[in-house]
Amino acid sequence: MAEAQGVNSVDIAVSVLECVTALGGTARAADIARMSGLSKSRLHKYLVSLCRCQMLYQDSETSRYSLGSKLLALAAVAEKKNTLLTIINNALCELRDELNYSTGLVIRQGEYLLLTNYNRSYKNIDIDYLGNSPVPMLSSAAGWVFMAFDSSLTVHPDADPAILEKVRRQGYAVRYQATEGIPGARAISCPIFSKNGMMLAAGTTMGFIPAEEEEIERLARSLMAKVKSIQL
Repeated sequence: MAEAQGVNSVDIAVSVLECVTALGGTARAADIARMSGLSKSRLHKYLVSLCRCQMLYQDSETSRYSLGSKLLALAAVAEKKNTLLTIINNALCELRDELNYSTGLVIRQGEYLLLTNYNRSYKNIDIDYLGNSPVPMLSSAAGWVFMAFDSSLTVHPDADPAILEKVRRQGYAVRYQATEGIPGARAISCPIFSKNGMMLAAGTTMGFIPAEEEEIERLARSLMAKVKSIQL
């Protein structure tokens, strides 16, 4: 698949911001031009635009450029989100230690889901996942949780409304069928909400979970209780 075309001017603007950051957060136009490879006249147009939208700030006395208030505000939001995800995953690690079942954290990026954290159990044989592994919407417990509880997500047209209603009613989803090539692998997932009710992520426990419904319900209750105990 060919790489989608983007807007070249946006790429250049981002590179200018990266140059300012690499130069310690405060830099002269000449240093930015040297690092970015842009001519001074071309760079000047980008600097004016970036200052106008508060992504950069120019000191009137030194003429140096530094990171602007809007960029710093965006960085603060990103840092807060990363901190929240770390707190959530720490709780999922505690659950892994208590149950000796692998746990994971799934987040949404646009219309796609990613397993950003995977906390492997201490069993000799278990399933391994790479970080930032894509998570299928229709064939994963986390996918059904997002479709059931994330109101901003477009529900897949093949999603069964009855299953979605069941997930909403019980507060969690179960993937009963084994992952292709890994017999016996199952997963349980539940939503994680912010204080204002927005869905942040899905907490998951997975692996060679027995087929008995009593064990699945026990793990689901433990997962939901751990998620509920997280102080966000």
